[in-house]
Amino acid sequence: MTKQFVFRRSQTIGAAAAEQDGYYLSRCFVDTGDLDVIGDVEDPRRILVGRTGSGKSALLVRLAEVEEHVLGIEPEALSLTYIANSNVLRFFSNAGVKLDIFYRLLWRHVFCVEILKERFRIDTDDRKKAFLERLWRLIPRSKKHEKALAYLRDWGESFWQETEYRIKEITTKLEEGLQDAIAASLPQLGSLSASAAEKLTTEQKEEVTHRGQEVVNKVQIRQLSDIIDLLGDTLLTDPQQRYYLTIDRLDEDWVEDNLRFRLIRAVIQTSLDFTRIKNVKIIVAIRQDLVDRVYRYTRDAGFQEEKYRTSSLDITWSRNQLVDVLDSRIRVLVREQYTTAEVAHGDLLPMTAPSARKKGQKTIDWMIERTLTRPRDIIHFFNVCIKCADGKPVISRRALSEAEGAYSRERLRALGDEWFGLYPNLFHLVRVLRQRKQSFAVSELLLDDLQDSIIELYASGPGKKGLDFELINRVWEGSLDLEGYRKRLVLVFYRVGLVGLKVEPYMPVSWSYQSGASVSTAEVRDDTRVHVQKTFWRVLGITGG
Repeated sequence: MTKQFVFRRSQTIGAAAAEQDGYYLSRCFVDTGDLDVIGDVEDPRRILVGRTGSGKSALLVRLAEVEEHVLGIEPEALSLTYIANSNVLRFFSNAGVKLDIFYRLLWRHVFCVEILKERFRIDTDDRKKAFLERLWRLIPRSKKHEKALAYLRDWGESFWQETEYRIKEITTKLEEGLQDAIAASLPQLGSLSASAAEKLTTEQKEEVTHRGQEVVNKVQIRQLSDIIDLLGDTLLTDPQQRYYLTIDRLDEDWVEDNLRFRLIRAVIQTSLDFTRIKNVKIIVAIRQDLVDRVYRYTRDAGFQEEKYRTSSLDITWSRNQLVDVLDSRIRVLVREQYTTAEVAHGDLLPMTAPSARKKGQKTIDWMIERTLTRPRDIIHFFNVCIKCADGKPVISRRALSEAEGAYSRERLRALGDEWFGLYPNLFHLVRVLRQRKQSFAVSELLLDDLQDSIIELYASGPGKKGLDFELINRVWEGSLDLEGYRKRLVLVFYRVGLVGLKVEPYMPVSWSYQSGASVSTAEVRDDTRVHVQKTFWRVLGITGG
């Protein structure tokens, strides 16, 4: 390396989010084999599941770079708030009508239109007319395709309108059908609203549910199924032309949670519907905690979680793959600005870490132990190191120690943001881990300390929510004792990645982000060992031993 090279505070080796990381991502993509899986249209795995920062979005970005026909669909661009704000739909939903078939209709319609527009390059009125004329000649006259053609004719011009327009039109037609059904049987109800559903008598509610469900069940999902068959049988038969639809950013607040969970389940179901088309693949990227919530809150009698699990691809990383991520980015940073020499982490980091307790442990292994084994963590850690090494050609042990403290604080904040939907009180609850040894028995979480924590949270004001507060509320109301609460709190810490658990002396420490293994309350005993994840040692004041 030339003597010209020094770190500058403004430098980074990439951004946390894939959409902001284009420069490095295009030059430093590390292929773990997952790209081949999602690119293989015959591979059934099409639901990308992983924690925040595991690289789901990066995979979709890379897919769009290597494949010709990749269409990205962003939920916030679908104007689904129109559905969320529909008084009519909220009335029937609150009355007990299941709208899942309608949600699947929406996704099928959106996907079919997007695929047809891409396949036949329908971006002008002339091309649309040319396609329709060609369609009548292209498709053999058969009863199998009659309904599909009728659907295209029925929708006419609006079939090709922007997605926002189509969703509003489909929703409006359903609203009209629902209102007509109720006007005929229960004219005394007048205007429909979400609050009006709560005032229905038992008899009225049964009538509303019956009439409303009949209307919903008659939506034209069968015709759209015929269009899917039409695409597979006739319009998309060239095996060399593969089409991908990708859906990302489902974790953002594009609509309120109850509706969002139903829509996400519908998009997952619809992605499986399209497996009938051999050269089309719909890929859904979703956070692990969000997919867990979707399955939890939308479970019904016909729900088969195993079917969805077999269609999922879990995004995980090995130690060597994370090293490759770091080295590839270091090479770009150093080579393009200062030298053509091959530079890796070993040229910039000290031989041993500042607080390594393992004799001879390499600094890179010490750093990886302070990640949840995902690219975002190691990239962020090194970016903090760069700031602490400002003006220096290498990262000293002192700079590394300073960086560890800042990184640890930022990672705890990021963990709270990641799990806020399920555990909004995590920042408060984690205080019981402060100033502990890195490994301790469950019984060392004293019941009096837990009780004080519960009282403090209750006294802090109204508006509490989340699964964590549900546990606290059970203790407060007397349906859960403090020992039971302690076990469940440990499992919350385990699930989010704050701690690992050694449930038996002869077993290794289990980490949820590595194995994904679930641990039950029955496996958590007073002598179960709790190991605090090293990412959080500095911010929590954890000591070794």
